Amino acid sequence: MKACIVYGSTTGTTERVAEKVAAHFDAAEVVAAQKAGKSLSCDLLILGASTWGVGELQEDMAGFLDKFRYGALEAKFGAVFGLGSQAGFPDSFVDGIADMAAFLEAKRIRNIGIWTPEGVEFSSSRATLTDGDMMGLALDEDKQPEKTDSRILGWVEQIKKRLKDTK
Repeated sequence: MKACIVYGSTTGTTERVAEKVAAHFDAAEVVAAQKAGKSLSCDLLILGASTWGVGELQEDMAGFLDKFRYGALEAKFGAVFGLGSQAGFPDSFVDGIADMAAFLEAKRIRNIGIWTPEGVEFSSSRATLTDGDMMGLALDEDKQPEKTDSRILGWVEQIKKRLKDTK
């Protein structure tokens, strides 16, 4: 199973998280969103980016989504992760996750990366589902960097289980 991890990173933080996610897969290609070619094919597509300002998706990832809206992108399964600031933007925490998840849905790529926001404190996010779960993994590298590794591990294990259950 080939995993493609495409990330948008302005400060390097999301890139570091993407590398941590990739370390949990046997075959994972990590690609900067702005350097992605004109086509992309993998079994599992993982998108990751930070949310900037009040709910804006990181610009490289926004460009990637625009580029591949009608482009040659093949993946059966997908997952998303997002970085944000609980303290600085509690009303739009990781809103960018919603944009990436909507992209997967529009491309008919099944999102298997739903995750609980347990231990994260925010008042609102477009990435929150009606049952309280999030459309993807929410991380706060400013306030809770010590929890990132364990959250990634749990999230990736869940994704692998869901992949195994679909076979």
